[in-house]
Amino acid sequence: MKTLLAFALVLCAVVTAHAETQTFLTYDFEFENGSVLPELRVAYETQGNLNPGRDNAILLVHGTSGDRHAFDPVIGPGRTFDTNKYFVITVDAIGGGESSSPKDGLGQDFPRYTIRDMMAAQHALVTRGLELSTLRAVGGSSMGSFVSLEWGIHHPEMVRSLILLVPSPKAEANFQLTVDLLTSVIALDPEWQGGRYTHNPTEGLRLAGMLNYPWVVSGAYLDRIPPPRLAKELERNARSYATWDANSLVFRYGASRAHDVAAPFGGDMTAALSQVAAPVLILPSSSDRLLGVDGARRIRDGVKHASYAEIPSDLGHSAGHAAEETPEGQFIEQQIRAFLAKIE
Repeated sequence: MKTLLAFALVLCAVVTAHAETQTFLTYDFEFENGSVLPELRVAYETQGNLNPGRDNAILLVHGTSGDRHAFDPVIGPGRTFDTNKYFVITVDAIGGGESSSPKDGLGQDFPRYTIRDMMAAQHALVTRGLELSTLRAVGGSSMGSFVSLEWGIHHPEMVRSLILLVPSPKAEANFQLTVDLLTSVIALDPEWQGGRYTHNPTEGLRLAGMLNYPWVVSGAYLDRIPPPRLAKELERNARSYATWDANSLVFRYGASRAHDVAAPFGGDMTAALSQVAAPVLILPSSSDRLLGVDGARRIRDGVKHASYAEIPSDLGHSAGHAAEETPEGQFIEQQIRAFLAKIE
């Protein structure tokens, strides 16, 4: 009986420790292109507790094909984003997860949103939904770093630090070409029907996932892994993409493809990056061939307070979300812990 009771208590603790999904609604949300959505839904989760000063919140933003669970392995008591210290907010960006997206019914008629639209929706959540006036940090990987950098540029009075994993200030030509190929492969599926499909074109989505895979790793990585592992990883990528609604994935990649922090500044990258007042931790992957290190170095040279370190890895772009127990994951953890320790 005691054993059963102990098991029940442990099970209860595990269940109650899991973050619950919450929803924030904002009305008549105006997108950057002038479109208006009468009701915009933002799905999010929080872990940890706000301190008395309400100044220990950290917002984490996922990559292009991810969702609010992307950082789950590194959030919790004693972990990189320590919930004994921080109030951690994870959010589904516009267009995916449980936030408003084309799959809700609008399909091709859903507004063509941007990275800055994602940031604006998150700003509404943080300021109006959670009633916070400051964030200890905003961080993200890949697309999440795009969003985070926009936070630092447009809300410097609110953001006290930025954590940018495999970042860039804009989508460079090779990334844009990759997106064009992904969307073309999806469009070649006969089920696509110009995006007004009745059956989700899952075969096109699967092929898009396979096509994307070589870009998120490096040639050295492909050289060293055995063929069965390569086949397994390709299939995993294919399955992951096939879980998406096609319009939602195409729109999401379209937002990343159009990313350029300089756009609101007449194309002046120096002017855009000079808006960032907060300390910035910049962690590109040394072997990244999707975004590369040049963009990360532009951020380093353009912001006022930069901490820069390249992740030593042959994982390519994937190093930005390496497992905690890997050398890359340990390197990232050490860098983030040391950086956050200086932010008060």
